Amino acid sequence: MILSILIALLVIILDQITKSVVVSNMTLGENITIIPNLLKFHYVQNTGAAFSSLDDATPLLLVISLVATVALAYCLVKYTDYLAHKLLSVSISFVLGGCIGNLIDRFLTVIHQQDGVTDFIELYIDNKNIIGGSTFNVADAFLVVGCIMFVIDVLFVDTARAKKTARPEIKEDSTDGNKENRNN
Repeated sequence: MILSILIALLVIILDQITKSVVVSNMTLGENITIIPNLLKFHYVQNTGAAFSSLDDATPLLLVISLVATVALAYCLVKYTDYLAHKLLSVSISFVLGGCIGNLIDRFLTVIHQQDGVTDFIELYIDNKNIIGGSTFNVADAFLVVGCIMFVIDVLFVDTARAKKTARPEIKEDSTDGNKENRNN
């Protein structure tokens, strides 16, 4: 559990440092090409959610983020054993860290310390934004990667683990050659 919390904290710290660097060194709306035809930094303040949905709904998104943060923290503490469920633990840690990173920005927006969630990453191929014109941040990236890891764990890792533990262990009795079910 401690390692999972440290992972979430590292995500939060990385997110907040990158946002601070962008806010300190770029003007709102500024574009900087980092890798031509692939990566651009474009500083914007987002008052909505992903893909510009729920624009200007920061108070509602703050409440949703807070509820999600509490639920994720509870799941991380209550249901995940890092050593037994590494992928699940890391996925929840990534989502929790990303959720808190954006929660901080939403809180600062509600108390009028900034104008929205700081977004700045854009991905391009052939001069076309490959994420539907969206600009995102480090917290968003960890949220998405964490969700993908969670789905992989649920669909593949957990399914394989369940099949492995559901099979009864068959052992041959050494005295008479009969097989016995060890789960009885």
